[in-house]
Amino acid sequence: MDCIKMKAITLPQLDSIHTISEKEAVPGVAAIFKDIKETLGVPFVNLIWRHLATIPGGLEMTWSLAKPLYSSTVLNASARALRAQTKLVDTLSPWPTSVREALGLSLKDKDEIVLLLEDYGHANSRALLVLSYLHASLSTQVATGNQSAFKPANPSALIDPLARLDEKSVAIKPARPLPAIAELSAEVTALIKILNTFGESMPSPAEPSLYRHLSYWPSFLAAFWLAVEPLERQGLLVDEAIATYERALSTVNQWTPATYAPEVIAPDSVTQVLNSLNHFTYAVIARMIVHGDMMKRMID
Repeated sequence: MDCIKMKAITLPQLDSIHTISEKEAVPGVAAIFKDIKETLGVPFVNLIWRHLATIPGGLEMTWSLAKPLYSSTVLNASARALRAQTKLVDTLSPWPTSVREALGLSLKDKDEIVLLLEDYGHANSRALLVLSYLHASLSTQVATGNQSAFKPANPSALIDPLARLDEKSVAIKPARPLPAIAELSAEVTALIKILNTFGESMPSPAEPSLYRHLSYWPSFLAAFWLAVEPLERQGLLVDEAIATYERALSTVNQWTPATYAPEVIAPDSVTQVLNSLNHFTYAVIARMIVHGDMMKRMID
């Protein structure tokens, strides 16, 4: 059975990220958005899917390839294994109760924050694997120009020693909605902008929602800045983000590659999809996995 042999290609950074909102979506796109929310068990459609909807044929192709993987038995185990290898997490110590209380965080606050961080960690680690898998698969198919050579005998089969585990996805729901940027104070907005640059492997117009979701607890965000700013200055956050990205590639390179029918999407659109997948995985999602699990170590 063939495996993906090709690493993701480094492509030019995105200067802007256009999206289609759920309210603006035409019926066909709206139906896919609905399927994404139902499949992933989330209340809203993530930025990457809303962005792919702006590329002709991009959302249809990528979601048709991604959905079976989200239903596989291997993805959750692989995502947990990926998160368990984040070495910088071990450089932080869990807070004593007195530190949490001195920051004005109650036990209920702690439980909410931990739940939120676990929700994001679960979603981001799965997304990194799925999107890296799609990028590597599509890159291989484009590079060879030979679709038939990469069709597996069993399209749902993944090569992974954990594939036989009979796991079920645990739906984790944050208690609080994502606040609008306009609802935040100037001070918290400025802090979020700083944190969003930590660990950047390249500049990105994407603004991850994790820090905005944590803005209900500004003291927690400030404490995280104090804890990781020295690591940022030393370049350790970006190193860990890149290592996480590379571990994801190493994992998906062992999986049976996905293929698409070239007649359903134009070559220019495929190039745009590859650029977007590469940017989100390399520049955004990998570092947010690192940040989220480091925050969870501090307060959990």
